[in-house]
Amino acid sequence: MHFPPNRRTATIVASSRIHDGYVKLDEVQLRVERPGRATQEYERDIHHHGHAATVLPYDRSRKTVVVVRQLRVPLLVIGDPDPYLVEACAGIIDPEDKDAQSACLRESQEEIGLKLRTLEPAGLVYPCPSCVTEHISLFLAPYTPEDRISDGGGADEDEDIDVIELPIAELIRMLDAGEIRDAKLLMLTQALLRAHPELAAD
Repeated sequence: MHFPPNRRTATIVASSRIHDGYVKLDEVQLRVERPGRATQEYERDIHHHGHAATVLPYDRSRKTVVVVRQLRVPLLVIGDPDPYLVEACAGIIDPEDKDAQSACLRESQEEIGLKLRTLEPAGLVYPCPSCVTEHISLFLAPYTPEDRISDGGGADEDEDIDVIELPIAELIRMLDAGEIRDAKLLMLTQALLRAHPELAAD
């Protein structure tokens, strides 16, 4: 498919930092020009907290995956009946990480206690491009029981992570039933089934 050419031009006119904590917020003034239309200027609040990497480990022979479950405070704030979200293992790419791959390998050891050896890139996505600069690098990774080096659970005191080994058949059931609420896990489940359709066979 060929997309029509983009004839619009967007320019940042001004930007100011309105919050500078772990999360950084900028107020950005934009100018957008379109052929045959009046130039528009408007403001957006932009959220920065870095970029992330996520992985779905899978065991070919036992047809299992490893996921995590953890409290997500924003879900608690909005009154979600189950704020403990089942997710794919993920984490922010720290300054000391060389790249998304090294961050992914570090996070898999800290969160799920697996020393992964091979990462299969599955894409890069912007989960909320309307106001958040974060992009997430997606990976699949084969594992075996011999790759377990700890129980996992996270490296920080405020992390309360359950590590769950799940049959791929159950993951597919969750997908078909619309029960996967974590966008990372949803995308990685679809990537896994496309890259390795044999894992879905009975």
